Amino acid sequence: MKSHDFGQFLFNSATFDKDQLDEIIKLARKSEPTLATEAVFLQLVETTELTQTDDEFVHALITPRQAARALELKDGQSLYLAQALIDNGIADYSQLGEFLEKYDKLEIPPIESALSEYYEGLKNCPDIDFPFAVDVISSFHSFLSESLKTTIIILPPSDCRINKQIGASVKIIGEIPVVVAMFADEDVFMELAKRYDEYVETVEDAHDAISELLNVFTGHFTVKIAVTKGLEEVPEPPRYGSIININCIKMMADIGTFYIYIGKNEIFD
Repeated sequence: MKSHDFGQFLFNSATFDKDQLDEIIKLARKSEPTLATEAVFLQLVETTELTQTDDEFVHALITPRQAARALELKDGQSLYLAQALIDNGIADYSQLGEFLEKYDKLEIPPIESALSEYYEGLKNCPDIDFPFAVDVISSFHSFLSESLKTTIIILPPSDCRINKQIGASVKIIGEIPVVVAMFADEDVFMELAKRYDEYVETVEDAHDAISELLNVFTGHFTVKIAVTKGLEEVPEPPRYGSIININCIKMMADIGTFYIYIGKNEIFD
């Protein structure tokens, strides 16, 4: 819960709106987490103790074991977002501590809360097992956050019609068949692909890169299913193409807005 979903909490709680978070997410790409922020994020220190924030002072407040624990969190995008709040004067450590206190008291994880808004629209779709979809999407959200090195926020369902999008999909076959797809308009799709593979130059390259990203995720996910549920699932070769208007989950990152589809039916021929 604590690695990649702090931005989702800030959005769900209306601490910041979509436009504000869009800017903060972009700023987070330029931030480098400090030990002070790591210690506050993990609630290793009280914010009132931070009369200084240099590493030497913070090290004196925590144990070596706690410092090692803070270092383990450093790859999580939640920490970069928290640092961006501090670096850009959007919040001080006292305010950050207040945000984190509410964050840590959540009974339902922010990603799951965001997905519940999609439930009414998805529960009547015969090709979607919603509880399983939540598991897939939560895992995919974490995977994308790590792979693309950005905070990703699930936006509320939108009533507007989606313009023609391009994307790729991978189907997992077995006892719990599921298709995982990712798509966006061409400009955003290209940027997503370039973030994953710097050598992307053409739309064809982008399809290959996103297909590979989906292959990696579904490979990891099938291992997880095998370990946790004892089910043997196998990914099929990727497909790609263009699509208009399907049930999907809308997401926002520093790159732009994109969509993912989780269901049982293929969306590309």
